[in-house]
Amino acid sequence: MPNGGIRLSIDLNSSAIAATIDRHGTRIPVTLDGRLAMPHGVVLDPTGHVRVGVSAAPQPSAHQQFVSNPLDLLGRPEAHQPIDGVQLLAAQLWHVADQAARQIGEPITALTVTIPPNWGPRRRTQLADAAARAGLPAPAMVTAPAALAADTTAHGLTAPDGSCLLICQADRHPVTLSILQTSADGYRELATRSIDLPHDLDQVLAQRILDEATSDDDPLRREISQSPPHQDSSAMLESVRQARQLLTAQDRAPVLLPAPRKPAVITHDDVAIAAQPLLDRVHDAVRDALDAADVDSQHLSAVILRQAEAVPGLQDRLATATGLTPAVLADQFHALADGALTLTAPQQHTPTAASTHLPRVRLRIRDLTSALLLSACSLTLLLQAIFTADITTTFLRVVGVRTSLPQLGAAGALAMLTAFAVAHLAPTTWLAGAHSTSAPEPATGSLIRRGYLAAAVGGAVVAGLYGLATGTSVRYDYSPYLKWTLGSALPLAVCAAVIAATAPRIPANDLPAWLARTRPAILHAAIATTGIYLMRAALTITPPVDLTGMPGLIGSTGAALLGVATALTASRSRTIRTVTAPGLGLGYAIVFTNDTNGALIVGYLVALTWWGIGLTAHTLRLAFPTAGPALRRLVDGREA
Repeated sequence: MPNGGIRLSIDLNSSAIAATIDRHGTRIPVTLDGRLAMPHGVVLDPTGHVRVGVSAAPQPSAHQQFVSNPLDLLGRPEAHQPIDGVQLLAAQLWHVADQAARQIGEPITALTVTIPPNWGPRRRTQLADAAARAGLPAPAMVTAPAALAADTTAHGLTAPDGSCLLICQADRHPVTLSILQTSADGYRELATRSIDLPHDLDQVLAQRILDEATSDDDPLRREISQSPPHQDSSAMLESVRQARQLLTAQDRAPVLLPAPRKPAVITHDDVAIAAQPLLDRVHDAVRDALDAADVDSQHLSAVILRQAEAVPGLQDRLATATGLTPAVLADQFHALADGALTLTAPQQHTPTAASTHLPRVRLRIRDLTSALLLSACSLTLLLQAIFTADITTTFLRVVGVRTSLPQLGAAGALAMLTAFAVAHLAPTTWLAGAHSTSAPEPATGSLIRRGYLAAAVGGAVVAGLYGLATGTSVRYDYSPYLKWTLGSALPLAVCAAVIAATAPRIPANDLPAWLARTRPAILHAAIATTGIYLMRAALTITPPVDLTGMPGLIGSTGAALLGVATALTASRSRTIRTVTAPGLGLGYAIVFTNDTNGALIVGYLVALTWWGIGLTAHTLRLAFPTAGPALRRLVDGREA
């Protein structure tokens, strides 16, 4: 299966379980029961039925057992395990994999799991056993700091080989600091230190709220620090967490206490006071981690901080301790799952245009049809604009020239389109003649790069020559003509340059369809040229209007043709073309006058530029298939 088949990555190390699918190089977040992330909680009943994704303990029952996180049961001797943690973990893995397979419609062929950095052979073996019980492939295991570093560097963080990274994971208790050293094949963990506090920030904040809002004999004061938490205390801790999220956008946030207690309100100061014990230990913890890794702060190239909710002052404390401003990740559920996929991606890559040799044929006259017709259209508009120019002279000196500047722009744009047509031939045709058998045949990607780079330069040069030629022909300042001819061609030239740089990355399987799409539509350009020519002829009473008469009818007919060409050029959808072409053609015919002539041509130039932008965007999507989904996930994470 191309690119390693359907690969599933599950993040078990974060405060909630998240998963990502890699489908032939495209990353797809897995929705777990309609959510982006699933709680670790599991409920087990006497019949052996396991319910996963439970956020809090259910109503007290002698027939149900609640486990806040099955990972906490791993690594213990069997005699000390009242519940089979491996079986609970297997149920979690099976549930996530089942959701992923249903979403993608294909079976999972490879599994990657993100694990805590302190796991050794015993718990790793238990994880592999759980995957086997769930009927899943043997998992590739990636530690959370390495996965986080891989995801951050994939999104622009610079980390040269041999440099070190400090990873601070503050999204769950306890806060963990890890030192990683980068290498060509991944990351090497040098040291890991935890900031061990009796309770996490939510518990400390909840205890502070209860001390102020309840009486001394309130049982909730004792329950809030117990593990596993009771139902009431679990609900309150969740309310505290949600209040901390609200404080990122407002100054005050409510916290719901279990009935019949009244709600409380917290502020940024309350969170800062609760976080102070953690902040007081950050500097020493960073020093301990650096010493354990045998590195100094100058060896660090970056600091990465991940937090579920903001911890006031933590970023500043890390910056003070390391001398580097941390890169902060918050509410990005799939960061670790994506990073683990990056580290475990198969080494083989899908063949691209850069390494593919498409069959090539000898260049024939009929292969040049597109280029010849487009060049004829371009020259026709240029010559008509020159020959129909109204030149004003005084004492044999030209003092003014009136001609259609938008028409000159259309001539320049069609010259650029001619260059696109020539570049389209480069990957599939070659000139007849003797060829050296010792010289290797260039790859299709190399031919595309050369062809479109030459098109960008050559088309822009020809368009510039059009402007100079017009000024020379009418014996007047060429500046306005050069602005229109070159200005209309430059956007298409930029598109050609971008295509030249990125098209060699297009997968080989997509090349034939891409090449078919890059061929300029001759019919659309011919219709537009005919329309512009007839409009200009009607306004200047030149052939064929001077021979047939009826300038109004001919001009309106030309405007209608230009409207149809504009609609055909602006969209690839048959439905949109069918709807817009008649309406745009009729509208152009109705509004055509001497004053609107230029605006109608500019509309076609905009449509032609839009065609170039659309082709460039399609090329970028094929060359970088994961960029779009990654950007959408980044935007969605920020909006959340």
